[in-house]
Amino acid sequence: MVDIRRSISGRMERIVDLSNRIYQLAELGSQEVVSSQILCDFLTSEGFKITKPLLNMKTAFRAEYGKGGTTIGFLAEYDALPNGHSCGHNLISAWAVGCATVLKDVSTDIKIVVIGTPSEEGIGEYAGSKVTMAAQGVFDDIDMVFGFHADDRWGVGSTSLADITLQLTFSGKASHGADAPQLGINALDAAVSTYSAINSLRGWAKNDRHLVIGMVIREGGQATNVIPDKAVMDVEIRSTSSDFVREFSGKVENMAISIGSGYGATVKVRQITPLYESYLHSRSLDSILFNELKKLNINPVNVDDDSQIPSGSTDEANVSIVVPTGHIDIQIGYPGIPGHSDEFREAANPYACSTNLSLAIEATVNAAIRASSHEMKAQILGEFQEAKKK
Repeated sequence: MVDIRRSISGRMERIVDLSNRIYQLAELGSQEVVSSQILCDFLTSEGFKITKPLLNMKTAFRAEYGKGGTTIGFLAEYDALPNGHSCGHNLISAWAVGCATVLKDVSTDIKIVVIGTPSEEGIGEYAGSKVTMAAQGVFDDIDMVFGFHADDRWGVGSTSLADITLQLTFSGKASHGADAPQLGINALDAAVSTYSAINSLRGWAKNDRHLVIGMVIREGGQATNVIPDKAVMDVEIRSTSSDFVREFSGKVENMAISIGSGYGATVKVRQITPLYESYLHSRSLDSILFNELKKLNINPVNVDDDSQIPSGSTDEANVSIVVPTGHIDIQIGYPGIPGHSDEFREAANPYACSTNLSLAIEATVNAAIRASSHEMKAQILGEFQEAKKK
């Protein structure tokens, strides 16, 4: 059987090249046509069986290898943002295929699955693809899953807020702004009043809900001398509780309709992103990852620690509620480097962080082997079932 480090070193040049090609392409979510094909070609060359498209998503795929007693999945993301790979998803995909191909070299009793998941950033028709995949059973035959992200420090576990975005469309009536304003219905005024009202609710939730509201008025008229007959506003709602996000989104909808009615405007409310759930931690999987990183002289932050306050959101959380999910973060750039920034994009150049990428692959493969043992697998699955009851 091939040594893990030898297997990694024999592939790293190809893995970094693959990551760099995806990095240079910087395809937006739901448009990752070439990036997804690069990954499928790589996995095909390694003997994996490819299913593509997946669930009618042209840039999604499932790659399988082996027939072992334990099935382990790796989540691949490869969508960019408008300013390039400023969230490092080119590294996620490289890590996923790296782990899968190294694991097949060093273990014969594990079935290996790579799931290609478009548009984690929520752009386009495949926005939050893992939400759809989790709901439609893509992970039902997988025993455990590993996810990955780049960050400003090493870490294990994932803190993630539940997240949903609503679009409010206010329809009024146009009229001359000076000659006959009384004959118009100002859709923008209704939207601005709704904005202010929602903003006032920030202190309404208990502190442990960690309510975060983001709003933007996308459309509000074209000329100053015309009463705006249409205004469009997006409202993003985040919280540690998925149920609270659902409840609060209902409050926002009722408030918008009520305020719009007061101005004489009608309001259409549309959910424009799927609900990203709050993350269900697999403490056993994360503990294994933590220990494997420590063996490599890396001191990761354990974000399963309840003192860690989540900030972002991810559709990986929807996977975590249907299958035990372990998560690893690698350090790139400098401490405190902001995600989605130009600085983060530069740090995500795979040639700048290939050493840490290699270490992350080694730690994850070792963790997958440990987790697949009969005793550990039973512990992980039992813990998962208990956590779901809470």
